[in-house]
Amino acid sequence: MEDLIDVMIDSFSSVPSPYSMIALERTGGAVARVPETATAFQSRKAAFSLLILSGWVDPADSDVNVAWAPEVWERTWPLSSSGVYVNYLETEGEGRVRAAYGVNHARLREVKRKYDPHNFLRLNQNIEPAAT
Repeated sequence: MEDLIDVMIDSFSSVPSPYSMIALERTGGAVARVPETATAFQSRKAAFSLLILSGWVDPADSDVNVAWAPEVWERTWPLSSSGVYVNYLETEGEGRVRAAYGVNHARLREVKRKYDPHNFLRLNQNIEPAAT
């Protein structure tokens, strides 16, 4: 944990915008007492959740700001678990969406097949409906 905090602090020495942030959110407690298959969200045992956000105002600053968050992620992921919270994803792709739902992914595909077989609700971190 100390190594992760050191990386977070060091990463802010190069943060390109005052609108960017790194959040280390405490989890556990009541969230961890819910079985991982009781809801869509499975990563309930982690002690913390790490969120890296890059924000800026001037479009001319886009390149440096877009690059900062993945650079921080590259430095922090070896110090983290492989878990991921689906609401924190951007464009990482289907593999990361599948990882976010883990053991619940197949069940969620069945639910999607039943209630949204044509995948109308897909403009999110999409779960493809199960094949019929």
